[in-house]
Amino acid sequence: MDRRVEEYLAYLESVRGLSERTLRVYGEDLAGFEEFFSGRDIDSAASRDIRDFAGSLVMEGKATSSVNRALSTIRGYYRYRVRFGGLKADPSRGVESLPMGRPLPKFMFEEEINALIDSIDGSGFLDVRDRALFEVLYSTGCRASEVSDMAIAKIDFRKGIIRIMGKGSKERVVFLGKMAIAAVISYLSMRSMRLRKLGLEDHGYLFINAKGHKLSVRGIEKIVDKRRVASNMNKHVSPHAFRHSFATQLVASGADIRVVQEMLGHASISTTQVYTHVDMERLRKVYELAHPHGSREK
Repeated sequence: MDRRVEEYLAYLESVRGLSERTLRVYGEDLAGFEEFFSGRDIDSAASRDIRDFAGSLVMEGKATSSVNRALSTIRGYYRYRVRFGGLKADPSRGVESLPMGRPLPKFMFEEEINALIDSIDGSGFLDVRDRALFEVLYSTGCRASEVSDMAIAKIDFRKGIIRIMGKGSKERVVFLGKMAIAAVISYLSMRSMRLRKLGLEDHGYLFINAKGHKLSVRGIEKIVDKRRVASNMNKHVSPHAFRHSFATQLVASGADIRVVQEMLGHASISTTQVYTHVDMERLRKVYELAHPHGSREK
């Protein structure tokens, strides 16, 4: 290792008080940078050399976080050299970190949603309600807050639509498929019986809890988690996973991205475009499961 790099690491240990583990990682990053330079003086590096090094890490399959950490280490080294080592210019200035990609939303495959709904096989109020709830979540792609606020008066069963109030108090129309309509109709009779039994007036909200009050967002979250556990689903999902699954299925079926944007109630198309990446991830998983050499595990 270059003497100047060793001096920098010693400075980090004695003056900055960095841990042994952190120093080891920094040392590995700088050693890799030295190796990339193939014996050349790293103090002679230009900005493009540092960018090329970052590119080589990307080509090796390094995670974005690892590449950015290495760039941060290199910046620290050159700042040290400018301040204490007489280096006239910092070549790392202007070298930007790689943009961190947004994590892909968690979604469920169609068979996973079907298995989850089919696991609710009772005929009591809670079972009938939860089947209707899941069908509506999947059919409409609505947020949990939008489902919580759904009003019976806003449903048009003949057209298979329901008007909802989304973010920013913007009303939009979402669709109820045949399975969702059938589940909701079955549930409504149970809902009416429950309210009469409790002696409560009908407030008009579609989904209610066991006490007859409007089903809250937290209540929906608890139901999804409870049913997930009961169905032995290993994947951790939330009500939003139904929304992600809805959008992913539309994109996979060739729906125009702006149509999907309208259905989801997104203000910006960039928010919706993440589902094109989710669909690629879905296809990759299908490939890995179906192809004998498809797995990326080594």
